[in-house]
Amino acid sequence: MSSPLVCSGLGRDLALAALARGDKVIATARGRTVSKLEDLKTAGAATLELDVTSPLEKLHEAAKEAVNIYGKIDVLVNNAGYMLVGAIEESTPEETFDQFNTNVFGALNVARAILPYMREKKSGTIIWMGSVGGWQSVPYGGLYATTKWALRGISETLNDEISPLGLRSVCIDLGYFRTSFLGGTQRGPPVSRIPDYQPLTEAAEARFQAYNGKQPGNPAIAVELLVDLLHGDGNTQGKSFPTTINLGSDSYSVAKKASEDALIRLEEWKTVSYSTDFEQH
Repeated sequence: MSSPLVCSGLGRDLALAALARGDKVIATARGRTVSKLEDLKTAGAATLELDVTSPLEKLHEAAKEAVNIYGKIDVLVNNAGYMLVGAIEESTPEETFDQFNTNVFGALNVARAILPYMREKKSGTIIWMGSVGGWQSVPYGGLYATTKWALRGISETLNDEISPLGLRSVCIDLGYFRTSFLGGTQRGPPVSRIPDYQPLTEAAEARFQAYNGKQPGNPAIAVELLVDLLHGDGNTQGKSFPTTINLGSDSYSVAKKASEDALIRLEEWKTVSYSTDFEQH
């Protein structure tokens, strides 16, 4: 299995887990950070410079270069992303665009660049790294969470479009895992620009920092499970391939409650929903 990975945080751990299983890995990073992939290169990974926010034409060039390394791409892991913090109103249009450009538009374009090679082989899997935030309101991290809602919708729709071609798409909705994510390496700096929101934003930032280092999710177990999922081994063996999988007890619990709450709301408003149809004769 060869898979281009954007290698920071969980992506790096996933690359090492795949290499340990004997898989071929292409680790990618932006130009100014590609030197940080040397340890993965030493472990056996090929490395490639890739900025997901590059124009699609440049991503097509990178995809061609990646395919030329091993002859094919079996798995694409769309792991690039960061968290913009702040109340929605106080986030600037430029910050908002950058958040979506990296987390959603960039991931989409990388998939667009890789899919032609997968379609040619009639085989391939695209993984999108979602979040528990894609199942709930996240004040102070609302725009980040919204990108994760979007990724799940993209992945599910894409899966319906490509599954007849022998391809698969899955969104991995991660709970809080004990990585450096909350510490600042993959998130924006604290923001409190509008006094009215300050009690909310400061309390949310304090919760993040208090939780940092105490997250329940174990990254080492998560990446092994993801490799199992791709190979059909371990706890994933015998299960139908999911369009979404929630990793972490917190992600499971939040998604379950959101689903149950949605069913309750739908039933409460059912007569109103039906009342807008044309009368059936």
